Amino acid sequence: MFVSAKMAKVRITILKAHYDIALTFLHDAGVMQIEEVSDRNGLRTGESISYVEISGLAQRMRSLMLMLKPVKSTKRYTFNSIDELVRLADSVNIDETVIKLTKQITDVETERKVLVDRLGTLTALKGFDRDLAILNSKSIISFLIRNRTKRDIISNISVEIGRRAGDAAITKVGDGLIISVPRWSEQRIADLINDDRIYVNPIPRERGGVEAAISRTESEIDIIEERGVELRDMLNDISKRSYPLVSALNEQLDIELRKQEVTNRLGQSERIVVIEGWMPEKSIAHIGRAILKLTEGRSIIERLETDEIAPTKLENPGPSRLFEFFIRFYSLPRSNEIDPTLMFAIIFPIFFGFMVGDAGYGVVMLFFAIWLSHRITNPPKISRVPRKISSFVHTIISDNGLLFISRAIIPGSIIAILLGIVFNNYFGFQLPFYSPIFNVQLGLSKLLVVAGWIGVFMVSFGFVLGFVNNISIGNRKHAIAKIGWLLVALGIVFIGLIVLHRGIIGSSNPLSILYIAAIFVGIGVVVYGEGVQALMEVPSIISHILSYTRLVGILLASVILAEVIDLVFMRGIHGSILLAILGVVILAIGQMFNMVIAVFEPGIQGARLIYVEFFSKFFSGNGKEFSPFKNERKRTLSRFNIGKP
Repeated sequence: MFVSAKMAKVRITILKAHYDIALTFLHDAGVMQIEEVSDRNGLRTGESISYVEISGLAQRMRSLMLMLKPVKSTKRYTFNSIDELVRLADSVNIDETVIKLTKQITDVETERKVLVDRLGTLTALKGFDRDLAILNSKSIISFLIRNRTKRDIISNISVEIGRRAGDAAITKVGDGLIISVPRWSEQRIADLINDDRIYVNPIPRERGGVEAAISRTESEIDIIEERGVELRDMLNDISKRSYPLVSALNEQLDIELRKQEVTNRLGQSERIVVIEGWMPEKSIAHIGRAILKLTEGRSIIERLETDEIAPTKLENPGPSRLFEFFIRFYSLPRSNEIDPTLMFAIIFPIFFGFMVGDAGYGVVMLFFAIWLSHRITNPPKISRVPRKISSFVHTIISDNGLLFISRAIIPGSIIAILLGIVFNNYFGFQLPFYSPIFNVQLGLSKLLVVAGWIGVFMVSFGFVLGFVNNISIGNRKHAIAKIGWLLVALGIVFIGLIVLHRGIIGSSNPLSILYIAAIFVGIGVVVYGEGVQALMEVPSIISHILSYTRLVGILLASVILAEVIDLVFMRGIHGSILLAILGVVILAIGQMFNMVIAVFEPGIQGARLIYVEFFSKFFSGNGKEFSPFKNERKRTLSRFNIGKP
């Protein structure tokens, strides 16, 4: 629970004849991170078999998948050999047809866009009662100029063109202008109309009136759209028949490429192949039996003794698993140290809920977190969130990160609701029909004492965990140093308490002598374990303990700000109508502002108290994540019944 999966480095030796089936089984089992063979002892690097052919087929299938329309299918394929895979891939002979259809669809879409643009221009020319042929000829070209904004700049452009291009003919039509110029001065007009606030569209070459041209263009659009539908139907028919197989082939070919990419890490001779890598200890026996059966007893799996630090595979129970996001954000634990995920999962919601301390805010946060989580996992077809806001959020954090954060806020919101009931805080208001179990402002001194003792516990617990970590990896000097830091911290705390209570420090108070002795003994132990330079961290011990009083500070700031906003509102509604309206506006905006602070500040400060003041006492991080040799199967099935270890 508090440690990652126990890993072991293993070596698997098999006959070359069984190489492919063993490697395929290891891939589908997904429990081994394949490493380069450490001691080749006459073994050469593995050879990639038919990599070029497999790579070419994979590229071909990927190209087809991009052109075909994705089709949902429950059918899944099993490929028993590379020869069968290659044969089926070669049998897919739709490439030329699909490429041709895709090109035709692209051409149709391009032509349709041109026609739609032409229709838009012609529609804007309604009111022009002459033959359109006069607007374009071998010597004349015409443009339609329209305003892009509500501001009227067309008249200014008209004056400027008339002044600087006397050979231009200008005709007002609707909300735009028709500018007709000799073709040789086309560029000069373009330079004059260099303004991103206006539309400039060349008028198409047409004959007859505007209405007739619009009718012809609409007919052409109908014809081209029918052609597009026909082509897409043809492509869809091919997709329905071929996409499931093509996607399955693509998936299996990617798996084969992945298998061949690891061959340079293997060792082989004329008869045997050696595979080395990391595997969870609990899987070794199961995998060994399975490979022994697949290779007809002609394989050996052995554990290797090594001083290397194993990769980290986190194994946390159910709900606490979502808090792995925050641990990875800070640093992945090494495999030989304590995994702090479960501790974070317990401590963070408590800190968060305590700093919010308002039932009203807690309810809003709870419903918002549930809504956001549901929205991310079930995205709507049409989003009502403004695109600029959505883009801004996604530049900061991904949907996956938002999902983890929203779910992590849920337990903290529930604690905020419970504590809000205890404090009788509801958006800063207090319900009149019951007295608070605990009043935040009147009980401020008690809260500060509680926060101080939380700091003492967290810092002390951190040093205890640091001792356990160092003992587990055999670093006895650093383990002893953690005990020294614990003595220093507790000695300073209890001496501080004597001073605060105006007690006596000296021979008349034996406890004070004991605490001072603990400080000096602790300093000596720290110097022994970590050196004299480590004493520079002594002031940080005091600051880290006192830092936990920010739990109360943030709670108090939120409560007082909410009460001030509510006071302004209450004063306003008892005044004039104007003051009442102003009071309602201040209440809405102020509470929204305070709620945003109540989300971000407790979240940031709660995580900081854990990362800095707690983790720094025992957590090293910089672990290397376990990366098993595996590709996810969606369209294909494994040839093996993997089972569970």
